[in-house]
Amino acid sequence: MPKLARFYINFGNPVPLYYAGQDVKGYLNVDVDKPINLQCIRLHVKGEAFVHWTDQRMRGPAPLRTPARHHSAHEEYFDFTTTVLGNNENDAPKITLLRGTYCYPFQFQLPENIPSSFEGEYGHVRYTVKATIEKPKRFTHVTKTAFSVIGSLDLNTIPQIDAPAGMTLSKNICCLCCTSGPISALLSLPRRGYVPGDIIPVAVEIENLSRRKIASASITLKMTTSFHSRDESRTVSTQIDKISHGSLPRGATSTWTGQGIPLPALPPSFLFGCNIIDIQYKLELRVDAIGPSFEMYVPLEIIVGTVPLRSTIRPVPQSPRHDSRSRGHRSTSSQASSEHYAVSLTYMESRLGGACIKEEDDPEDMRGDHYFSPVYPYYIWTD
Repeated sequence: MPKLARFYINFGNPVPLYYAGQDVKGYLNVDVDKPINLQCIRLHVKGEAFVHWTDQRMRGPAPLRTPARHHSAHEEYFDFTTTVLGNNENDAPKITLLRGTYCYPFQFQLPENIPSSFEGEYGHVRYTVKATIEKPKRFTHVTKTAFSVIGSLDLNTIPQIDAPAGMTLSKNICCLCCTSGPISALLSLPRRGYVPGDIIPVAVEIENLSRRKIASASITLKMTTSFHSRDESRTVSTQIDKISHGSLPRGATSTWTGQGIPLPALPPSFLFGCNIIDIQYKLELRVDAIGPSFEMYVPLEIIVGTVPLRSTIRPVPQSPRHDSRSRGHRSTSSQASSEHYAVSLTYMESRLGGACIKEEDDPEDMRGDHYFSPVYPYYIWTD
């Protein structure tokens, strides 16, 4: 039977999520089955951004191939170590933990203006807590876990974000020496700012004055992530959702209204506070005509925030006996806490998934949650 039964980190919040500037509280738990000798127990807290990718040309025989080029960059937001038990000095007396359960509290404050957690294909913004039991003869036990941080992006602070937005494009089709009429497409939105949980209410109008039939049309919600190293950048486009419509004969007009694209749990636009990763979102209307190659793209950028626009929050009429706890609503107004709204805030794991947080210098037998998926604010709207 091993001496150390369990060694894990437990955060004070039910969901390990904190906003920039908040205090992070938790406990380091140690369950001992047999007496164990140790020198100290240390806690290492780190917040950082890191990007990396490799380029290699594969043309020609092996001797002529270009050596792999590594591109990377790093940003540090905080990095500190504290001792929760004992002393790591060489001449410090050893400590014996008898059989039992031990709990060591910890607390630290997050800096202001740090970016939201993010796990991407070529980089991440990651916040971790790692604990180490230092034992004599340099044998150690390690446990590690990550937690989510939300860097606030309040949509109410962005000028003109609640104004209607639209993009129109018209394109002629050339067939040999003849030119037919144009295909015109309009993509419009009532506003540019949204939060996870919103339904993005798209409106589309397509006019086909060409001599060809339009085979299909679709709207795609895309996330574009740019990773910046010291010398180059790499961009990745991810399709989040898509809605499609059928064909449109020549001379006809099609209008879509009343259909929306749900916005899942995603990191906020721009990833403010991080200088080596940038995130943008856009809707893209695509029109495909039958015949020789023809594609039309109508892009329209949107901004994904963490705090919704006040103009989108509808107050709920209150009765004298109303108890907000019975409806699960939270007040989103800092000016009048007695007001209640038809929206509740919860948190959901990222639609993008997660990643393994184990690093090269972590031991093979490290304990803790090695797979981490960030959690983001998600708003549930009541009809």
